[in-house]
Amino acid sequence: MKALGCAALAVVVLFGGFFAVAAFVVTRGDDQSALTERVTVTVIDPRETYDSTTGSGYVFDYAYERDGTWYGGDDSVADDYWTPGTKLRACIDPTSPARHVLTYRAEKCGQESIVSGSVLEGTDRPAP
Repeated sequence: MKALGCAALAVVVLFGGFFAVAAFVVTRGDDQSALTERVTVTVIDPRETYDSTTGSGYVFDYAYERDGTWYGGDDSVADDYWTPGTKLRACIDPTSPARHVLTYRAEKCGQESIVSGSVLEGTDRPAP
């Protein structure tokens, strides 16, 4: 009987772990489906960096333009996702162009989860 109780507990823990991981994957960021327009990003002053947990990469400021207004922010990225000279793009919300996510690969805009993480809020800035 004791073995049956242990087996039942193991099954409950296994299913609980599965559902916890599934919930994490589904809710790991904001809904990005409103970010339907792709724009080209101008990278400003990329600086090489190293972090013992993430490895080599870059920190940089960036800007993008929509309807004559420039928006931007700053970011950091591992060098296996992006290196200076490589195109960088963003998916933006056409009704609120400051809302965006940066895309480092060939991600499609307009999906619920374009990239992991949260939607960024760009700030107005002068043209680079």
